Amino acid sequence: MNEQKFWELIEKAWAAFPEANALRKETLINNHSEQIDELAMALEDTVTEHYCGLLNNLGKEELEQFIRILEQKLHHIDRAEIHEYTDGSDDGFLYCRCFIVGMGETYYNMIDATPSKATMDAEAEIFGFAAYTVYEEKFEEAFHQGLLHNIATGSNPNGGW
Repeated sequence: MNEQKFWELIEKAWAAFPEANALRKETLINNHSEQIDELAMALEDTVTEHYCGLLNNLGKEELEQFIRILEQKLHHIDRAEIHEYTDGSDDGFLYCRCFIVGMGETYYNMIDATPSKATMDAEAEIFGFAAYTVYEEKFEEAFHQGLLHNIATGSNPNGGW
């Protein structure tokens, strides 16, 4: 598993729902908050369910690598400048970061480069923790979270906290 395959897996999850995926692609251009709310619901429900199925097809090492990349991405955007536009409590900001990653590479890179494009309270908690659940169910053991990157809000020392 590498970063390219990580993003490809998220793209495959969206591709299974053409209507939601088309709305997501449109939103990458116009960034309308009304569409973001609809996409957050799709991501939390149908897209994450399909995403879990895709994760379930991975072997142990590959799923571990996927989760490590996920944690790195969540940690990287744990920044005060992004929090300013998403708001939320510590947990709420984590769920907003889960949404940003769950929207895919293009959206993630857009928010990383231009935090002001982030949307207030767009959250996807279930997406953010689904990989841990798949790992625990598939391998009947807990995944050791945060060994390389802590995903808790305020844990990024370069985040301007």
